[in-house]
Amino acid sequence: MNNTDYIVYYRASTEKQRDGLGLDAQKQAISNFLSTYGGNVIDIVEEIVSGGATERKGFDKALYLAKETGATLLVHRIDRLSRSGFMTIALLEQEKVNFIEADSPNDSSFSKNIKFLVAKEEKEKIQSRVKGALAEINTKISEKGFHISKAGNKITSLGSPENLTEVARERSIASRRAKALGNPNNKKAYSVIELMQGESLRRVAEYLNENGFLTSTGKTFTAVQVSNLKKLYA
Repeated sequence: MNNTDYIVYYRASTEKQRDGLGLDAQKQAISNFLSTYGGNVIDIVEEIVSGGATERKGFDKALYLAKETGATLLVHRIDRLSRSGFMTIALLEQEKVNFIEADSPNDSSFSKNIKFLVAKEEKEKIQSRVKGALAEINTKISEKGFHISKAGNKITSLGSPENLTEVARERSIASRRAKALGNPNNKKAYSVIELMQGESLRRVAEYLNENGFLTSTGKTFTAVQVSNLKKLYA
């Protein structure tokens, strides 16, 4: 029986994710971990904030509780802690707080450090894509006087709240697509889908499930998900 004490930390980036798969997936992963390994949950901290935010009161609270009680910080995955790379590693080491990923509880310190770097790199890529999208829209507005969004709306300035909302929506779509394209589960599954051209979507889904492939959210495949994956990489 594992007698380790845990402070559980959940983080979603937006309010929309509060009731969606963002927090649901995290809670399920933590529940699975505790069912398998046991342990005592002292407290649970949950917040809605970007992983790149400079001020995260929930994370600060979880860190404080873990330090004061000597408990281990338990999260779904490293990117729930932060996307700030070694800054977060240094902070955890400074406060002498250990942490465990529910998805990879046996990772070495070296593996954890690598994952922090990957999370940081992903944040920087997203920021770069955002800057690039804004620059492209500004260029179109300067040259033509307007930009047509994917939703078909005409944007003549980035200054109004309506336009900022529209731009944010486009950035969000681009960011989600880029993340989906880079997801290792998606890449592995699509390599099989390519080899099974001509087979029905249902048969491909069955094959993927029979051989242990998972979707980007860690679930089994359906014909619809196979179809969506084919469209994603089309």
